[in-house]
Amino acid sequence: MVVCTTNGLTIAPMPTHALILSRGTRTASPTGHQVQGFLMFADKLRAQLGLTTELRDVETLADIRAGLEDACRAGSGVDAVLVMPHWSDKAEVLAELFAEFAGREPRPRLVMLDYYAPTSSPHFAVLPHVDLYIKRQTLKDLAQYQRDYAGGFVYADFVQGALGFDLGDWHFGSTPDPAHIHKLVSGWNLGVCYRNRMLLKLTDRAPLPWRLRPIDINRRVGSINRVGKQEWYQFSRGKLLDEIEGLEKKFRMTGTGRASAKRYFLELGLSKITLSPFGWGEVCFRDYEAIACGSLLVKPEMTHLETSPDIYIPGETYVPIPWDFQGASEVCERYLRDPKASKRIIRNSRAVLRDYFKKDGFVRDIERTLGRVVELD
Repeated sequence: MVVCTTNGLTIAPMPTHALILSRGTRTASPTGHQVQGFLMFADKLRAQLGLTTELRDVETLADIRAGLEDACRAGSGVDAVLVMPHWSDKAEVLAELFAEFAGREPRPRLVMLDYYAPTSSPHFAVLPHVDLYIKRQTLKDLAQYQRDYAGGFVYADFVQGALGFDLGDWHFGSTPDPAHIHKLVSGWNLGVCYRNRMLLKLTDRAPLPWRLRPIDINRRVGSINRVGKQEWYQFSRGKLLDEIEGLEKKFRMTGTGRASAKRYFLELGLSKITLSPFGWGEVCFRDYEAIACGSLLVKPEMTHLETSPDIYIPGETYVPIPWDFQGASEVCERYLRDPKASKRIIRNSRAVLRDYFKKDGFVRDIERTLGRVVELD
């Protein structure tokens, strides 16, 4: 890795060729969403940043090792490797793997690319052995990562403490070394994909006016999984469904269970309001899909995290509700009876997402992350 040092800082220059050890590009998967931007903006990355990329699918840690070996080989032309492990990979094994390659000289820049849903991660032990840890969303206050949350995740802790769900031995977190926390940076999220860009274009060309949308509230969130079990986040979703149940007599709402993809997107396009509670993590596919389909996003407040594209500006691009969902029915009814306010927020949110695609937001995210200044260890 070529760096220069000035005023006590290591300046890591923008890579010119990056190998991305990814897990496929399928739109319906969070892993696919995390890398589609490299394909969508390939020409812009090359023209504006001088960066070319190569995606290589990996399934196991052995595949990752092979990719890192190739990248470290003399003459490979690779000066940055972005590694996407699986969330279930053992933390100590992954840390040992990164530590091994961190000791190579010369070597490309080592970047952990974390697609995991929560703001937490079981893999922060790799921080001392990587040059950068890009996570699709992070807590704004990095000091919070030093707290001992039930389940390892801020929202899971809330669900246990405030809503009364026993997490048992479920845990998805780790405590990062404070000496290396500066390497943790918020990247880009599920919003960056071909489908959302396509849906935006379609609804820009043929928008369905608010007054003609026959579904008042889209509540297709699901509180029970396919085998009839209720995970902790599904338990919390059930609390939201209970809170708005009384609106059934006043407004037309969708069902709550699973639906085909065709029905799901049709309903989004016909809905005035879309409810999008947290899942395994805070940012959901539905957040961006609802906006791309022209629906008003109503969601638990998101001021605790940082992510991109940032459609989470309270009262401007989405309507926040409390994490315990108290008053959610009143919020929905207020905005259903105030089309002017609802349409203003919808326009704002769509403008944010549209500008991200039109004004090369992904290029700026890559410049902000891979081109950042890193403190010396």
